Amino acid sequence: MKRSSVFPVCFVLLALLLISCSNGTTDSGVSGGDVLGPATSNDDFQGLWVGPDSNYRFTGNSFQYQDNIGRSRPGSFTFTSTQITFIPQQANTWTGYTLNYQVSGTTLALSGSTDQTSGTFERQPEPLFVAANPSRGFNYGYYYYIPGNVRSGSTVRLLVEPNNTAGFTNYTIDDAQTHTQAAFRVINEAKRIADELGTVLLVPSIPRPLSTPPFTEPQILNRVAMQTSTGTHARVDLQLIRMIDNLREISQRRGINLEAKILINGFSAGGNFGNRFTALHPELVQAVVSGGVAGLPILPSANIEGERLIYPVGIADLGDITDNVFNLALYSSIPQFIYMGANDTNDPLRSTHFHGVEEQRIIINVLGTDMRRRFERSQNIYDDLGINATFRIYPGVGHDVTPQMESDIIDFLRSNIR
Repeated sequence: MKRSSVFPVCFVLLALLLISCSNGTTDSGVSGGDVLGPATSNDDFQGLWVGPDSNYRFTGNSFQYQDNIGRSRPGSFTFTSTQITFIPQQANTWTGYTLNYQVSGTTLALSGSTDQTSGTFERQPEPLFVAANPSRGFNYGYYYYIPGNVRSGSTVRLLVEPNNTAGFTNYTIDDAQTHTQAAFRVINEAKRIADELGTVLLVPSIPRPLSTPPFTEPQILNRVAMQTSTGTHARVDLQLIRMIDNLREISQRRGINLEAKILINGFSAGGNFGNRFTALHPELVQAVVSGGVAGLPILPSANIEGERLIYPVGIADLGDITDNVFNLALYSSIPQFIYMGANDTNDPLRSTHFHGVEEQRIIINVLGTDMRRRFERSQNIYDDLGINATFRIYPGVGHDVTPQMESDIIDFLRSNIR
């Protein structure tokens, strides 16, 4: 009897269908599992969307439309699960309109008009700002950046780069705009590293508030900042954790899952922040880079040579001021890269903005006054305690990050990303 050819043909068709589905392409033409659908928040629209003949930029509740024949339409927008309405900024400048829409992490499809306001628009990878949200636990805004090589359906690390407002005139002020500008500068520099690693990037806009002694310095998590339990500047380390949680939700809405543990890369004040945050929350950190910390990384010990090491010199009273119990075993397992330039003279030791009088006394007694000797002494202490840390001094470099340093940072983080 002749065998029927129906089964083989059906089997081949089924196999081809499975192969097609496995490529992650939907009927919408969006690849990588990036499925079009309704928005759940304004965050789903934020950024620049570029089409063949026009583009939209969404910022908060506002938008700006431009096309290639010179039309520009600023205004605000509202949306439902199926439609988005564009409202003129000023009456009688242009006529408002409503379009059907679908959105994903990388694609915005607009329909319902025959002109260039409709079409398919692609989101451009660029830093985006999330405003302060005290109800969610963070009193400052933050920037985030999702590189173009991070696609929907992927699971990636989050890289946190603590901000540093040094270099701005009168940076110890409560002006949020100044610190936001500084954070924007930092994220535009740091996104090169995120592009290389394929990580989502977060830069908080943490201030350096104008105050009188004892000074609170949230950007370095100094002792006073960690003892601040109420008000805008309360426990900035916990506010950063809430920002991370918030960005985790935003990323999930774009189909991107963030790993539980984060990478940290900080320099100068940002280096101090990252180094101390890691001691406070080692359960959250995958690997950390701390540069330009003036030979003053936190010493993961309560006592050295009979000297009690109070926070942030050490961890003797960490539990008293933060309720955090220091976990030496977990901290020791975290890969750390601590570096400085051999010609770095940016020494905050005797600045009361950074260290109180008692902290200064302990540092001088245990580590000394010379930055390089402090760096080398800290390295010996870390080695004696079995901390997984690499210390490096770069000849001929001051208080700066050179291309070679950045290359080494990328290599270090890449080698410890998993």
